[in-house]
Amino acid sequence: MDQNLGNSHKMIESVITLILVFLVMALCLLIISPFLLAILWAVIIAVSVFPLYDFIVRKMKGRRIFPAILITTVMVALIIGPVIWIFGAAASNADLVTKYLHSGELKIAAPSPKISEWPLIGKPLYDFLSSLSTNLESLLEKYYPQILSASKLLLGGVLSATMTFLQLLLSIIIAGFLLATKGTAAATDIFFSRIAGRRGDEFKILCVSTIRNVIKGILGVAVIQSVLAGAGLFLAGIPYAGILTVICLMLAIVQVGPGVVILGVVAYLFYTHSTLYAGLWTVYFIGVGFSDNILKPFLMGKGSQVPMLVLFLGVIGGFILYGFIGLFAGPIILSIGYKLILAWMYPEDLLRKDAGV
Repeated sequence: MDQNLGNSHKMIESVITLILVFLVMALCLLIISPFLLAILWAVIIAVSVFPLYDFIVRKMKGRRIFPAILITTVMVALIIGPVIWIFGAAASNADLVTKYLHSGELKIAAPSPKISEWPLIGKPLYDFLSSLSTNLESLLEKYYPQILSASKLLLGGVLSATMTFLQLLLSIIIAGFLLATKGTAAATDIFFSRIAGRRGDEFKILCVSTIRNVIKGILGVAVIQSVLAGAGLFLAGIPYAGILTVICLMLAIVQVGPGVVILGVVAYLFYTHSTLYAGLWTVYFIGVGFSDNILKPFLMGKGSQVPMLVLFLGVIGGFILYGFIGLFAGPIILSIGYKLILAWMYPEDLLRKDAGV
C-alpha cells in the first residue's frame, strides 16, 4: 500500500514537473517570438560570414571580439549606405516632381513616330505616350483613383521595406554576438548530436553547406547580375541608373529577375536613341537577363552534398511558402528530407557508415 502511494506520489511529481517545464518553454517561445525571424536570419548570416571571421581570428592570434565587431560594422555600413542614398534620391525626385506639378512645368517629351511601327503594342503605346506629352494634367485627373491606389500600395511597400531593414540590422547585430560568443560552435555540435545522434555532425555539415551554397547561388548570382546590369545602365546613359541597379538587385534576390527593369530600359532606348544604338544595348541586356541561367547551376551546385535540383526546388518552394527566409529554410528542410529518404531507401549504406566501413 505504501509502495503504491509512493509510486503515485512520484508520478504526480513527474507530471507536475513536466507541466512546469513545458509552461516555462512555452513562455520562453512566446517572449522570443517577436525576434524569432531576426534570430533565424542572424544564424544564416553568422554561418555565411564564419569563414571570413575565422580567417581574421587566426590572423589576430585568437582574438574573437574585435573581428566580430569589425565584420558587424562593415555589414551594417554596407546596408545603411545604399538605403540612405536610395531614400535621399527618392525624396529629392519626389520634391522635384511635386514642384513641377504645382508650377505646371511637368512635361513629357513627345514619343518617336517609330514606336507606332512596333508590332502589336506599337500603336496603342504611341497613342498613350502622345496623350501624356500633350495633355498630362487631364490624364492624371482621369486616372486619379488608380494613381491614389498605387500610391497607397507604394507607401505600404515602403513601410514594409523599412521594417525589413530594421529587422536586418537587428539580425546583423545578433550575428555579431553569435560570432563573438565563446562556445557557440560547441553548442551547435551538441544540439545536432542530441537531435540526430551519431549522424548529428553529418546533418550539421549539410545545413552549413546548404546555407553557403544558397548564398552563392542566390545572393552571389544576384550581385553579379545587378553589377552587370548597373554597368550597362550607366554606360548606356539611362537616367536614375543607380536606383534601377538596386531594384535589379532586389528583384534578382527574390528570384523575379531584372526582366521588368530591362524591358523598361529597352523601351526607353528605342524611344530616345537610334535603332542601331538601342539594338546593340538590347542584346547586352538580354544577355544580362539570362546570365543567371548559367551562373546559378554552377555556383549553387558546386560542392553540394545534394543534387542541385533539390536545392533549386527548395529555394523556389521555400520562397513561395515562407517569403524571403524561405530562400534558406526551404533548401535546408528539403536537403534534410532528401538525406532521410536516402537513409530509408538504402539502410545498408547507413549501417556501413556507422560501422566506419
